[in-house]
Amino acid sequence: MENMKSEIVIDLHTHILPQMDDGSQDVNTSVALLHLLWEQGVHTVCATSHYYAHQECMEQFLQRRRQAVFALGDALGEAGVEEYPSIRLGAEVAYFPGISQCPELEQLCLGGTRTLLLELSYTQWTPQQVEEVASLSLDRGYQVILAHPERFSHMRSYWNDMERLMSLPLALQINADSLIHWSSRKLALSLLSHAQSPLVASDCHNLTSRPPRLEKARLVVRKKLGADILTRIDETALRFTQPTGG
Repeated sequence: MENMKSEIVIDLHTHILPQMDDGSQDVNTSVALLHLLWEQGVHTVCATSHYYAHQECMEQFLQRRRQAVFALGDALGEAGVEEYPSIRLGAEVAYFPGISQCPELEQLCLGGTRTLLLELSYTQWTPQQVEEVASLSLDRGYQVILAHPERFSHMRSYWNDMERLMSLPLALQINADSLIHWSSRKLALSLLSHAQSPLVASDCHNLTSRPPRLEKARLVVRKKLGADILTRIDETALRFTQPTGG
């Protein structure tokens, strides 16, 4: 396998924090996930646990996240782990009506940035939903990353909505598994090649059904689309994790 570990790789979408969501269920799994990501050449990991506004208030989510971070830090210390990716805190924010007017939304961005990882709904998108994404980007000044847009292609108005979304200054984040599996690869590669700001992330949840496969996915991108787009992906990741005013 071609060695790409000299590149600075940022994984912008992971569920590595223990007992936060349907991702890592204990600190041992979290430590193992970080080890696998490090072995795959990942320099920085964004811990983006699911946030659902209809399930809990933001302060409760942030408190749970702080506790998970402390638990993971203790586990890394006890395990004597010295080499692992640096961790940036954020959230995978599920769309909710009125999100573009939420005054506390910046607390869910990647630490020190106005970068928001946004998951659109799995039901039919409405014109309001698409326009709120536009407002987040154009009016509120957020650097929006659309999480795994390839997952929504079953929707009736998908391509019309995606045409509107792709005209905005936002990033499209494709999941590594979508690039690896043949049934989703064609669409994933097409979205990457047409995105203004392309991203690839692991969206890893566990060590079994959804482990990190970022290295393998990057090899697929290199083979199918060329090395230049990997450079664009890495440049996009650096730009979207750059601290505000940095």
